[in-house]
Amino acid sequence: MSSILPHKTSEWYAVAKLQIALDGDLPAALDILAQVQPFIDIAEIGTPLVFREGMSSVRQIRAAWPRLELVADLKIMDAGQAEADIAFEAGADCATVMALASDATIAAALRSARDHQKRIMVDMMQVADPLGRARELLALGCDLLCLHTAHDLQAAQASPYAQLAQLRRALPQAGLAIAGGVKRPALDDILPLAPQVIIVGSAITSAAEPREAARLLHERIHRYAIL
Repeated sequence: MSSILPHKTSEWYAVAKLQIALDGDLPAALDILAQVQPFIDIAEIGTPLVFREGMSSVRQIRAAWPRLELVADLKIMDAGQAEADIAFEAGADCATVMALASDATIAAALRSARDHQKRIMVDMMQVADPLGRARELLALGCDLLCLHTAHDLQAAQASPYAQLAQLRRALPQAGLAIAGGVKRPALDDILPLAPQVIIVGSAITSAAEPREAARLLHERIHRYAIL
């Protein structure tokens, strides 16, 4: 199994990790992963894939890649411990919870994560005060905060680089991720803000050559660390 990230940011990844979001059906997800896995650090079983296949998708991807870090994008809003338990028992290393959920739900999901020695990623989508909520979430003990442009708003809403920059300045030790319409040219804006995880979906999964798209993203991210 993959190693579990500690909560202390001083021990976070020295280099940002590339997370692929798999939102299609299970055969497509398995095919894409077979092509790109050498250039992927984390695989996300996206919410549409969870809806289609349930935890079978987590189990089958875990069986195929026993050491690959897996995120189950459940977007938990209630029953935090019970729903996080489902993801972790299926083989996920991390489950997602919505920042808009109650503190009680988030705390319950965190209890599940600690019981299983796993992690929680909090999706900050639609949060009105990202910095204020981020402070609260970190106080609860959340592992990773994801600045996320909603799929249905990507055409009309700017990517949350400004929010990422705000959080990085105010919370230099926080574990941060960015998601939502990320493409390779955007790395020039994203990498200086030092996120721990960069989440990419269609820029890989819908590319004419997914393996090459993943390779170029991975190389750009890792080359930045040595510049």
